[in-house]
Amino acid sequence: MENDKRNDQHQESRSSFAAEVAHKAEDRLEDTTQEYLDKAGVGLDARKIVSLIRDQPLKCAGAVAAAGFVVGGGLSGALGLAVLGFLARTAVRATVYDLLAVARNQRNQRSTGAAGDFAENI
Repeated sequence: MENDKRNDQHQESRSSFAAEVAHKAEDRLEDTTQEYLDKAGVGLDARKIVSLIRDQPLKCAGAVAAAGFVVGGGLSGALGLAVLGFLARTAVRATVYDLLAVARNQRNQRSTGAAGDFAENI
C-alpha cells in the first residue's frame, strides 16, 4: 500500500516536471518566433496567431492547405485550376448565403420593430 503511494507520488512529480518543461519550451518557441517576425519586419503578434489557431483550427488548417497547394505548384495544371475553381465557387456561394441571412435578419428586425446592432446579426 505504501509502495503504491510512493509510486503515485513519483509518477505525479514526473508528469508535473514534464508539463513544466513543455510549457517552458512552448514559451521559448513563441518568443523565438516573435523575434524572427520582428526582425523580418512583419507586424504580427505570435501569441495572437497561436490564439487564432487554437480558436479556429479548421479554418487555419484550410488556409495552410490552400497556401501549400498554391506554393507547391498546384495551380500549374488543369486539375489544379479545376480544384481552385470548385473551391472558389463554394466559398462565394457560402458568402452569399451568409450575406442573405444577415439581410433577412435585419429586415425581420425592422418589420417587428426590434432594435438591434448590425454586428450582432453577423
